[in-house]
Amino acid sequence: MMMRSEGPKMGFRARIGRGWRVTKLGMHVVRADPELMAYMLFSGIFSIIAAITILALTGGLGFFVGGEEGAESGVYVGAFLSYMVIAIITVFWNAAIIASAHERLTAGTNPSFSYGIKQAMKCLPQIVIWGLISGTVGLIITAFQSMQQSDNLVVSIFGHIASFIVQVAWWIATFFVVPMIVLDNIGVGESMSKSPELFKQTWGEDVVSTTGTGIINILVCLLIVVICLPLFALGEIGSGLGILVMFAGIAISVLFFSACEAVNRVSLYYFAKTGESPPLAQKYGLDF
Repeated sequence: MMMRSEGPKMGFRARIGRGWRVTKLGMHVVRADPELMAYMLFSGIFSIIAAITILALTGGLGFFVGGEEGAESGVYVGAFLSYMVIAIITVFWNAAIIASAHERLTAGTNPSFSYGIKQAMKCLPQIVIWGLISGTVGLIITAFQSMQQSDNLVVSIFGHIASFIVQVAWWIATFFVVPMIVLDNIGVGESMSKSPELFKQTWGEDVVSTTGTGIINILVCLLIVVICLPLFALGEIGSGLGILVMFAGIAISVLFFSACEAVNRVSLYYFAKTGESPPLAQKYGLDF
C-alpha cells in the first residue's frame, strides 16, 4: 500500500462517527473469529511463565553466590530482566494478532492461528529491538508513577504530571509502530519516524476507538460483577461460584476487547495509508 500524502478533510464529528464504526468493526471481527483472543491469552501465559522462571533463576543464583543479600540483588536483576522479556513477548503476540487481523480485514480469509506467529517470526529482530525500547520507556513511566506515592506533595504532583505526559506522548508517537513493522517490514527507526505522521491523519479516530473499546470493556466487567453479586448471598458454595464466574467473565471480557483494540489499530492503519475502510468493513455496512 502507498502512503497517503494528506489525511481526510473532515470535521471532529465525522471523526467521532468513523472512530465508532472502527470500534464496531473490531467487535464484529472478534465475534466472528474468537480465536483472535488466543493470541492475547498466550501473551499473558508466556509473560507469567517468563517472569516466574527469570525471578526464580536470578534469585536462586544470587542466593547461591551471596546468600540472602545476593538473593535480594538477584530479585532486582530478575525484575528488570522480566520486565524487558515481558515487553518483547507482548510485542511479539501483538504483532501476531495484527498480522492475522490484517489478513481477515483485507483478504476476507480466516487464516490459521500459526499464520500470525509465522508473520511475527519474519520480523523477530525488529520485535526484540522494539520490545527493549518500549520496555525501557515503560520503566521510566513506572519510575514517575512511583513518585506519586511520595509524602512530598511537590514530588507527588510532579510524578502524576510527568507520567501522564510521557504516557500520552509515547502512545501518540508509537501508535502505528507495530503494524508498520509486521505488515510492511519497516525498521524500528523508520517506523518511529513515520508513526506520528499517520497518527496525525487519524488522531480523532484513534482516540475514539481506543477510548470506546476501553469504556465498553469496563461496562461489561461491571455488568458481570453485578450479575454475580446475588451468588454471594448463597453461602460458601455460592460465593465460590460467584468468584469463579466473575473471574472467568472478566478475563474473557479483557481478552475480547484487547483483541478488538488490535483489530481497530489494523483498520486505522489501513485507513491512514489508503483513505479507505478495509474491504471487510463493507460486509458489515461499516464503511469509513
